This record gives sequence, C-alpha cells and structure tokens, in this order.
Amino acid sequence: MDMTIQEILKIAAIDTVLGMGTVFAVLIIISLCIWALGEAFKDKKPAAAGAAVAATAAAAAKPTAGDDSMDVEIAAVISAAISQFIRNQYGEEVDEGNYIVRNIRRATWKHIS
Repeated sequence: MDMTIQEILKIAAIDTVLGMGTVFAVLIIISLCIWALGEAFKDKKPAAAGAAVAATAAAAAKPTAGDDSMDVEIAAVISAAISQFIRNQYGEEVDEGNYIVRNIRRATWKHIS
C-alpha cells in the first residue's frame, strides 16, 4: 500500500484544484449577490437630483470682487454638491450661509484607471 511520489503529487494537485475552485466559485457567487442587491436598491431618480443640484448651484453663486467667473461657477457647483449631499444623507435642509467654499485647489495625485 505504499504510494509513489507520482500518486501523492496527483492527489495533492486534485485537492489544490478542487479547493481553489470551490473558493473562487463561492467568491463569484458572493460578488453576484452584492451586485444584484446594489441594482435592486439603486435610486431610480437621477434626473430629479440633478435638477435640485442645478437649482442649488444657481442660488449659491455669489460672485465677489476680483474672482474669475469660472472660479465662482466651480465654487457654486461644489457648494451645491455639499448641500445636496447633506440633504440626501442626513435629511437636513442647508442654509446658504452655513457652508462657504473659500479655496479651491486642484488635487496633486493622479488616478490610474
């Protein structure tokens, strides 16, 4: 009943393939379940949120002396995004003066996709 090295290696290879195959199959099933849950609970009203952000951006734009028009537009959009996030996340209404974007800098890191 002594096994040769070839038989031992054959059994070890079969065990390895079966074990790794089972793990990957379960991981794929879990990722599909997570994707399905994300699709099931996705917000179905992106157009209404976009209109609310645009309305808030128009209300938040207050140009000051010496600012470029592009900087004012960017600050208004960022302010509107913050207001919309707080409204969606916490259900609170945000007054115009509560959050003021004073400085905008371009990020120094680069995303590699």
